[in-house]
Amino acid sequence: MTREKVIEKLQKEGAKLSEKKMVVGFDGFIDTTARPIFKVATKETEAKYFETISDFADFLKSKANKSCSVELKVESKSVGGNLAFITMAAATLGVSVESIGMLGEIGSVDETFKQLPCTLHAFAPPGTSTCLEFDDGKIMLAPTYELEDNPWDRVLKATGGKAVEIFSNADLVALVNWSELTFSQFLWNETYQKAFCHQPEDKSKYILFDLCDISRKNEKEVGSVLELIGRFARKRTAVLSLNENEALVIGELVYDGLKDAEKIAQNIKQSYGIDEIVIHGVKFSLLLTDRGLIVKDTLFVPKPVKTTGAGDHYNGALSTGLLLGLEDEEKVELVHLAANFYVRKGCSPKREDLAERI
Repeated sequence: MTREKVIEKLQKEGAKLSEKKMVVGFDGFIDTTARPIFKVATKETEAKYFETISDFADFLKSKANKSCSVELKVESKSVGGNLAFITMAAATLGVSVESIGMLGEIGSVDETFKQLPCTLHAFAPPGTSTCLEFDDGKIMLAPTYELEDNPWDRVLKATGGKAVEIFSNADLVALVNWSELTFSQFLWNETYQKAFCHQPEDKSKYILFDLCDISRKNEKEVGSVLELIGRFARKRTAVLSLNENEALVIGELVYDGLKDAEKIAQNIKQSYGIDEIVIHGVKFSLLLTDRGLIVKDTLFVPKPVKTTGAGDHYNGALSTGLLLGLEDEEKVELVHLAANFYVRKGCSPKREDLAERI
């Protein structure tokens, strides 16, 4: 029944999304997506691929103290990073999106990103990454990316001095990929100080946070960013979206090895005053708000076409649900529909595409 309500609301009220302003910052990558080959093709047989990350790990472990080579079947070269995928997801569902990121030299958007259906502001050249795809997940390989000058000054130049206005006027701001960029904490802090610190509280507007893989971060770093998100929560409705691995890392670092997703969400909410906590795994979603707790099974896809960008499509749909004013259970249903479509089809769903799951 909830699914039918979501589809009905998208059909009846979806056009209103074009009136909603969403801003995304600050990453930007050009991705090479590939499948590691287990057995190369012969005249008689097709190539076989490593199906799971465990299979690949076992192979690498068997080569310890030796050496090896791994052939890759390159499947695509395309826009990458959290910003690009969350932008595509929300914009394709109808939201008006403005993106500020590593999309090219200041004021000059790289041709690769011009396909994104939004207004683009480039403040730095894109990073590069290689994504190894498996049936049960992905491994991202990316070199360290640093900027020698002040990143916020770059953001100001890229937006013609309007960055503060763009952020403060947005109905929803999405700050993504804190973990992979050395300057993310600085930029997130500057965004708060310049655009929100002196603004009146307005809980009708949202800020969505995606930390990305925090496995390499320490307790102090994780605690610092959670405290910063808590400060944002004093000005807007703050939503922290974590995948299961990220939640478990927080449980390990901050809460003495806590492994229960529901308790981790409750502790984060209580400790830092963050309004809404989302934890999503391959087979479940959890949403904790002041209104209560929702836990639902996902629409699991055993043989995905594409997993790179699935979490960002989840967050793009979550942003859409927030802007559309959906009920909590409806938001969870929407993100499951959108993520399922993307994983099965390898492309961003339009509103009408989601009805096919009914």
